[in-house]
Amino acid sequence: MNDFFLAANRTFQFSDIEVKQIQMKSLDLFSQHAETVKEFLADKNYSDEILIELFKAHTVEVIHTCVMTSNLTADRIFDIAKDQALFLDMLRAVLTVNTAYFKPEKPKRRTKQSNEKSTWFDSFQYLIDCGHRHDDIMNMPYGAFTQYLKAAQRNELRKMRSQVNLMRSAQHAQNREFKKLLEDLKVVD
Repeated sequence: MNDFFLAANRTFQFSDIEVKQIQMKSLDLFSQHAETVKEFLADKNYSDEILIELFKAHTVEVIHTCVMTSNLTADRIFDIAKDQALFLDMLRAVLTVNTAYFKPEKPKRRTKQSNEKSTWFDSFQYLIDCGHRHDDIMNMPYGAFTQYLKAAQRNELRKMRSQVNLMRSAQHAQNREFKKLLEDLKVVD
């Protein structure tokens, strides 16, 4: 799904089925069952055979995951499961719309492990420091939350790089060059 789909909290509609993105405020309830689905599908594709195997092995978890990310009840999902093609399309849509949860991006570089435990509150506080509000974060889809978090981290790294460059320039500047550097950094009204 693209960035605007995530940011606008859009849904995917086909037939009478609406597939939704999981929101942060429901992530704890969702992950109770969806984590099993995620672990089963780790490094696998969403082929019909794999999805059938998933449903047979973890029926309750699949049904609960679909209930939380669709406009359907468990009974209606069992009815849809009688039509294998429709059920597989619905399950594939649930997995695709919520790709950020089921197939998270691998980190591009290693980070040092810290002895400090990081919690969801740390992530929330980080976004709040960047101007987001708590209620807005709770109503974000999980995919948008992860993208905002990455964007905030990239922005912080850009700012730090800029500050390091400025410090280095200031340290090596002669008195006149330093005054010019300060003059260039003044806010113009």
